Amino acid sequence: MKEKVAVIGAGMIGLSMCALLTGNGIPTYLYVRGKTEEHKARYHKILEELAADCYLTDKEITICESYLFIVTSYEELKEVSVIFECAAEKLEVKQDIFTKLRENCPSLQVVASATSAISSAELAEASGMPDKVIVAHPFYPPHLIPCVEVVPNDHTSPGSLEALTKLLKILNREVVILKKDAPGFVANRLQYAMLREAVHIVEQGIAEPSDVDRILKFSFAPRYTEIGIFEHFDNCGLDLARDISEYLYPKLSDDKAVQKYINERCEQGYYGVKSGRGVYHWDQKRVEELHKRVKAPYDKYFCWNVPEKLYKE
Repeated sequence: MKEKVAVIGAGMIGLSMCALLTGNGIPTYLYVRGKTEEHKARYHKILEELAADCYLTDKEITICESYLFIVTSYEELKEVSVIFECAAEKLEVKQDIFTKLRENCPSLQVVASATSAISSAELAEASGMPDKVIVAHPFYPPHLIPCVEVVPNDHTSPGSLEALTKLLKILNREVVILKKDAPGFVANRLQYAMLREAVHIVEQGIAEPSDVDRILKFSFAPRYTEIGIFEHFDNCGLDLARDISEYLYPKLSDDKAVQKYINERCEQGYYGVKSGRGVYHWDQKRVEELHKRVKAPYDKYFCWNVPEKLYKE
């Protein structure tokens, strides 16, 4: 593709997006405010991990890296037409970025926000360029996980949506365009509905967290790597689903606030892997083993079009 692409933000999502783009031969500008060598090293580590899993060779790593340009000023993005905004989940932070982009990027066609929380309409209204701002919510790590929830809003122009979906399809992403904007989009609504019920089960003394996880992993979770929930219940019979729903729905959690079980752990600083303790205790060995299991289900989706030569303008 001829369009130039940029990523704003060098967090986990931003660097993973850089790996995905450069790994498919897309010249990519990564905007950061500083520490360019540190960000370059973290990007390189992603490629090294892929090489360790036999997805890339050392030569291919060098080729991919030639497609990444780390910049520290918005002026250097003046020829960019597609931007992935992967900054902090704060509207004021994103609003400031949008202002800088309006001032410095005359060729801009679309700004795709990787937000997992802020609505597409709210971003558009805060942007000053509502026809160009759209949500493109990936899942971590986006260089491995194929699905991207694309969330237009009432202001989204057909050209912006087309430019974004064209690029995502070049990257072999599974693009799902939502029919309307909604908090949490689709995946997080499903995921947090399950979390709410899982916490409720533990608080009610029905099962321990480890037992909830084992039941999930060794019952229906593997099924949903091959079929969807509506496919499953069509297979079971909607009449059966109706009968069970009538009995079960009144007994499920309908909590409207974060439950005590979660709040107490956060108040103690038990945030999970990053603090060494959450629901479970996490030492380095257990963290490394977890990360391997996190990636494993997505191995079959890896399908980069790795460039054959170093990038030359």
